[in-house]
Amino acid sequence: MKSVFLIVSTVFLSGCFPLDPDRNLSPSYKDGRFRNLAPDEELNGKSFFSVLKWKLLGPHDPLALPNLDKEPPMVLERTPSSLLAKEGTVKVVWFGHATVWVSVNSGGKTVNILTDPIFESPLLVDRWIPLPIPKEALPPVDLVVVSHAHRDHLDRPSLRYLREKNPGLKILLPSGMKAFSSDEKLGLVQVQEIGQVTQQDSVKITFLPAYHWSRMGINDTNQYFWGSYSIEANGKLLYFAGDTGYSIHFKEIAKMLGRPIDLALLPIGAYKPRWFMKYAHIGPDEALTASLDLNARSFAPIHWGTFPLGDDLPQEPLMDLKGKLNFPEIPDIKGLNPLYTGISWGNKNGVRVLPWTIGSGIDLE
Repeated sequence: MKSVFLIVSTVFLSGCFPLDPDRNLSPSYKDGRFRNLAPDEELNGKSFFSVLKWKLLGPHDPLALPNLDKEPPMVLERTPSSLLAKEGTVKVVWFGHATVWVSVNSGGKTVNILTDPIFESPLLVDRWIPLPIPKEALPPVDLVVVSHAHRDHLDRPSLRYLREKNPGLKILLPSGMKAFSSDEKLGLVQVQEIGQVTQQDSVKITFLPAYHWSRMGINDTNQYFWGSYSIEANGKLLYFAGDTGYSIHFKEIAKMLGRPIDLALLPIGAYKPRWFMKYAHIGPDEALTASLDLNARSFAPIHWGTFPLGDDLPQEPLMDLKGKLNFPEIPDIKGLNPLYTGISWGNKNGVRVLPWTIGSGIDLE
């Protein structure tokens, strides 16, 4: 309770951030703020007093499963070489929260991508687990995609660190963030509208909708846009949902992409209590529904087990999800790297689902 109170207080007292004077020209900006595809009045930012109500008065949801404890998830340590894709493949490794490593190798050229990188912790929030590899040991990062302007997804120290390590780094940001990126000296940046495509070597990245909101300080609630991304390379299609509630946008994304998604990276954590979190954060049930809406062949859960952002315990979202799956008698370990006892694909309604852990990886061939 204390950590949540402190960070909310800090956000409200942390000053102003620059706003793009032409943000109203965006097709997603209407009546003084950025908007979602679906009606979103419940998403117009959580006030300081609504957070106090949640933490002090509740109600608080019961545990999803009995006998859960506060044990953090396991971390599988990685080496730099274990993060690099082999020729003609795509490698995906989860670093915790919404930070996912994607490596593509095509024609001997490697392109490395990070989603929503955060290497330490948001201000005044504890981190339950370390990274699976020290940030100093990371191979060069070529592209960063940022889903939205919340401090656990848009981490300025992490972005500046990556830029200093590779001055040629390209950072993809949502619409409305030109002045912000210039003020933060983030270097080579591209701000995007829905449907905008970025091509780098063999990799095609498309900015897509999400159902969310944004705020970094006291003057900018919903003045920066938010979204999700598809990453297409070597004939494989990945989807990174960022942070999102459930809405029609998942079905709209399936229409926009026009083909099955090979792997969807969907958030499941910070989902409790539902009365407070449901508008901004999908939980395990909604993630399974979203995977069907997206026409995804497989789905791996992110945004859990890293920071105490909701009432859910560190492993509660995963255990909740795992309890809804069917598992074959012989473990399905195709594409998993590294192999680890107890980690295998399950399935639900024809979608393969991977209850993985920090440092787990998938090789898409």
